[in-house]
Amino acid sequence: MRDRVTFCIKTIHRPHCCATLVRSIYEQCGENRPLIHVIDDGRPDLRFSKCCPDEAAKVDRLVETEYDIGLSAGRNRLLDMGDSPVVVFTDDDHIITKQTRLAELVEKLDRYPDLDLLSGMSNTEEGPRMLASRDRVMRIYSGAYRWHDKIARCDYVGNCFVAYRDILQAIRWDEELKVEEHWDFFWRAKLAGMKVAVATDHVFKHVHVDPPGYVRHRPEYLRLGTKKHGLRKVMWR
Repeated sequence: MRDRVTFCIKTIHRPHCCATLVRSIYEQCGENRPLIHVIDDGRPDLRFSKCCPDEAAKVDRLVETEYDIGLSAGRNRLLDMGDSPVVVFTDDDHIITKQTRLAELVEKLDRYPDLDLLSGMSNTEEGPRMLASRDRVMRIYSGAYRWHDKIARCDYVGNCFVAYRDILQAIRWDEELKVEEHWDFFWRAKLAGMKVAVATDHVFKHVHVDPPGYVRHRPEYLRLGTKKHGLRKVMWR
């Protein structure tokens, strides 16, 4: 896959998770692995290269940025620092397993010309979701336009997917949103006509780890996102 696929990892303060992910790519893909690019915006004492030098040496490119540039900025930089037509994005605490079947997931993206982005499941979660905005309320709810071959065409998927680089570069992540960036990205992608789906028979293992200083809910970024889209609130149902 190295000639056309890059596995993109944005990491901060979870060096051992990142190391586990890198090892899993090698273990599951072998000689057919994708390129691996990593951006680390953590503190010097928690850098991937410092804490896990053996695994850091296995990646094809590692960039250490200034502190806490945010997930959106990190992913945009990952898009811009490579040229493979296909990219893989996951959280740094995902793991590739036999159930992921990464090469087959990429093949399915290529097989269906009506797809721009194809995700797998994150454990048993992150199935297909739809997006709808009415009366200044954004709804994110379970559902799909249609199903075929265990693939659900939808609007919104989880944080473990393969996609065409040029399509993602056209959408990009909003760098003002360090969190609450996910629904914003997929809403703008829907408006732009990006074709999204979930292959429910492909599974990325997810073992969530809270890094030092991690704050799951940061309402200032939700307020920023809702203001940007003229919304009163976002509802997950």
